[in-house]
Amino acid sequence: MSFLNPLLLYATIGVSLPILAHLLNRQKVKRTDWAAMQFLNRNVRVRSRQLRLRDILLLLLRCLALLLLVLALARPAWQGGTASWFPGEARAGVVIAVDASFSMEHGGEGATRFRRALDQVEIIGEHIRPGDPVSLILLGGEDEVIAYNMAFDRERFSALLQNAKPAPVGLDLDSVPKRIKELLEDMEAPQKEAYFITDVQARDWKRASARFQAALADLQNGAEGFLVPVPGPPENLAVTDLDLVSGVLRKGTTARYQATVRNCGTEPVSNVEVQCRVEGVQIDSKTIPLIIAGRSETVSLFVPFHNAGPTRITAEMSGDLLPTDNVRRVMAVVRDRVSVLCVDGTDGDAGR
Repeated sequence: MSFLNPLLLYATIGVSLPILAHLLNRQKVKRTDWAAMQFLNRNVRVRSRQLRLRDILLLLLRCLALLLLVLALARPAWQGGTASWFPGEARAGVVIAVDASFSMEHGGEGATRFRRALDQVEIIGEHIRPGDPVSLILLGGEDEVIAYNMAFDRERFSALLQNAKPAPVGLDLDSVPKRIKELLEDMEAPQKEAYFITDVQARDWKRASARFQAALADLQNGAEGFLVPVPGPPENLAVTDLDLVSGVLRKGTTARYQATVRNCGTEPVSNVEVQCRVEGVQIDSKTIPLIIAGRSETVSLFVPFHNAGPTRITAEMSGDLLPTDNVRRVMAVVRDRVSVLCVDGTDGDAGR
């Protein structure tokens, strides 16, 4: 058994106050022989025993009342299996952390990993009792706390999930235990549970630092921790680079850009089409015959510049399960003309 306010247990010292008052109020009766009292001695002896018994019972009741008051303020709680004996009293604080990095969008128009993660949140919610404190956080970029220490209400909780979306950034795995621990510490509940729902990206978990491992172990000391994986197919193509390799950024000229496409999956992919757009208008398209798993291939895209000024250039492919990394954009500042200063290295007066 534990106490939510253990410092108040020092107040149990107050139980001794009725006993102390009883001892101070005891009076030593001075005995005086009186002939008339001899007839009442027998009755007084019986009556005095009854009075002493009553005083002792009253003293015990006063001590018990003070003890129960202190225990009530200290808020005792049963943990582990003992809590199941009192199902109406045991409260469980729940923190649900959902991986909202861009890889959770994997799945295209079908059931994305993020959508399946929200389904897992709904399943967890089925086992949370109304009124129990719940916090829900989306992890990715600037972490978003959707529900903070909220008294659980099924309909309200489900409504909060409707607007949840992943962020177009990666996951900082080292910060996950810290964010979960902060939310757990803000909860007042005898039992605490933490759920981390993620697609378990091998790249992130292989790079997990020793600090992350230690923080994760420390998190387990104060709450029950659960890792809920929502994996998906590993197939994924990504446009990783778009670079200017030749040409001048000048009106009326054509420059050559090079797009790099990486196959992050486990199977080779053939006939990968890469389109090039300038200000949203397609101006070139190339096809990569084959990209081996784990390798990258490049393709040249030719961009004509018809107008001067800032110009958006986009390399994009379609048909992949993760649309977020299918696009790479750059900004080119196209000049109306380019001035060239020619220096021949000779003295200016030498030709006179």
